[in-house]
Amino acid sequence: MVKPGSFSPTKKLALAALIAAAAIIVHTVEALLPPLIPGIPVRLGLANVFTLLALMLLGAPYAAAVAIVRCVVAVLITGAVSQLPYSLAGALLSFAAMFMLEPLRCRGRLSAVGESVFGAFAFNLGQLGVGILIAGRAMFFYFPVMSLLSVPTGIFTGLIAHYIFKVLSRNFNAEQNR
Repeated sequence: MVKPGSFSPTKKLALAALIAAAAIIVHTVEALLPPLIPGIPVRLGLANVFTLLALMLLGAPYAAAVAIVRCVVAVLITGAVSQLPYSLAGALLSFAAMFMLEPLRCRGRLSAVGESVFGAFAFNLGQLGVGILIAGRAMFFYFPVMSLLSVPTGIFTGLIAHYIFKVLSRNFNAEQNR
């Protein structure tokens, strides 16, 4: 498997830029789609696949940068600037949760899917926290539904990140053995 320290700084930066670009595209497209449940602001969170992928491939600083760049640029593209606090709070809390769990994944005690579920839950907590600060305590009533939806959305995004990581690891290992 690929280890975060196995790339040169230039290759890390280029790969982080590609991952961030993919995250921005997916975030922008997903913003055009309706929520999973009408009236409840929950989406699949497919852009979070790329934060987890950057964490697994490149390490924490690059993953944090991917999350921040994705939120800022996607908000500027969509014009939904009022969504920036929600997006940033969710992305950064999700990153923090996955970062804390990354040592367990590296030791084989937790899968990328488990890491992603915790990340999805943290993302929703971050968004709810901002919602409570901006809109008031009524936002707290979304907590049960958003918490429950964290599990299937986290599983889905974790599976995607896991499979992309496997394919990239195989390709990068083959490239290194040439």
